[in-house]
Amino acid sequence: MEDVIHVDEKLFYMTTVKRRNVLLTDEAVPTRRVRSKRHIPKVMVLAAVARPRTDPMTGAFFDGKIGLWAFLTHEPAQRSSRNRPAGTLVPKEQSVNKSTYREMLVERVLPAIRTKWPGATSGERIVIQQDNAPHTFLPMMLR
Repeated sequence: MEDVIHVDEKLFYMTTVKRRNVLLTDEAVPTRRVRSKRHIPKVMVLAAVARPRTDPMTGAFFDGKIGLWAFLTHEPAQRSSRNRPAGTLVPKEQSVNKSTYREMLVERVLPAIRTKWPGATSGERIVIQQDNAPHTFLPMMLR
């Protein structure tokens, strides 16, 4: 059971309502770039980790970190503002459902596993452990 990769998603808020900053005397106070403290932007992130180990073939150390990927889409801005012209690609939140989760696994997580996992090309079985959220349940095998 050493060849298990744990995959989970987490919702992060971009800032908090009550935020404290520890600053040096010559530092400027950072500005908060949110429209309202009631509607703070958030982003859903998918993380994949495994147990750290040493590759027996090469002796290289694998730290267990496979990657972090955000569920974002880039859409063109409809209007211009003083920060950017119209048509500039702006990141938007993407809703996470079964199809977007599967697309993230197939297009980003599996290629990262193949490049970072020690001995991934040897044909051994690798288990991807997920939580029981309804959108993460994939009844079909990923090959």
